[in-house]
Amino acid sequence: MMKSSRSVPGFMVCILCSIACLNEAAAREDTTVNNKPTPVIIFDTDMGNDIDDALAQVMAHRASAAGRIQFPLVTSSNASPWAVPGIQAILKYYKQDSVEVGGCAATIGLAHGAFTQKIAEEMHLPASEARDAVKLLRKVLHEQKDGSVRVVVTGFSTNLAILLDTEANHEGDAIPLSGKDLVRQKVEFLSMMAGDSERPEFTEFNVKENIPAARKVLAEWPTPVYISGYEIGSRVFSRGDLLQKTLLPDNPVWVAYKTFFQDVLKDKKWDRPSWDQTAMLWALEPDKGHFDLKGPGTIEVGEKGETLFSENRPSSPARYFLRFKDSLPSEKIEEILQSWYAEPGAELKTGG
Repeated sequence: MMKSSRSVPGFMVCILCSIACLNEAAAREDTTVNNKPTPVIIFDTDMGNDIDDALAQVMAHRASAAGRIQFPLVTSSNASPWAVPGIQAILKYYKQDSVEVGGCAATIGLAHGAFTQKIAEEMHLPASEARDAVKLLRKVLHEQKDGSVRVVVTGFSTNLAILLDTEANHEGDAIPLSGKDLVRQKVEFLSMMAGDSERPEFTEFNVKENIPAARKVLAEWPTPVYISGYEIGSRVFSRGDLLQKTLLPDNPVWVAYKTFFQDVLKDKKWDRPSWDQTAMLWALEPDKGHFDLKGPGTIEVGEKGETLFSENRPSSPARYFLRFKDSLPSEKIEEILQSWYAEPGAELKTGG
């Protein structure tokens, strides 16, 4: 994965001001927007394979705490026994223990767990058998208002592909809809980190780790799909020195970040592309104009995991790739994301 060679931008004061504005604006928001129900975020992640998933989860916690979304479920596509406890460690720190967590419904794909094990053990959370992700997806989707759910997938499409294949009353759950009908009724859109719109021959990690699942989801998902491709996140960085200032020392996300760079990458430069965070940003703020769109169109997955976009063959519902806007280049998106990570009080540890 590519690393940044750019210097860290000096915008800490602006970031802290934007955090305050974010919180104040969120506090004024009603529980509905334009007579629509509060958006519901379901987060499906391969937490443990890379650190960007953890920062994407932080964004969901911040939005939930501000009352901007409901956040009932996280599901794991990483089969490591430490993936779910790692997710739960972050939930516990952000005081959102009530969020349900589902374990991977199939053992497929890379299953690293160094930093998830580290933060789980520090939170005294043992590795244990987790509840089935697909059963929880069906349950939680069924409980939501029609058209209110935004699914964010930042790992393999394993759980979502299995969900689409479930029949009504799956394993006796008494839910009268198939998985595909549940998605059609409850889900507004799917936001994915996958593929690459600039290099159709490129086999991006999330796709190639479970090609049949990605192919199925992109072909059969019955609501719009928005994809943040490799080329988006690879130009937007999380900055280690900024995170150290804006996350408290005992925050498991900061502990995970340090562990990932020290023990996994063994890299002295603690900057990392923001692949997953850009997908989460789209789901949290699709109307803010952060990105342009390529599409509508069709996205097919090739034999090796290529993502082949055809704009002249639009599917219904459509598929889109995110694109940078001239007015919001990667550096500006980086600033927006950094404002989402910082936790209240973190500036106190630097004397600010």
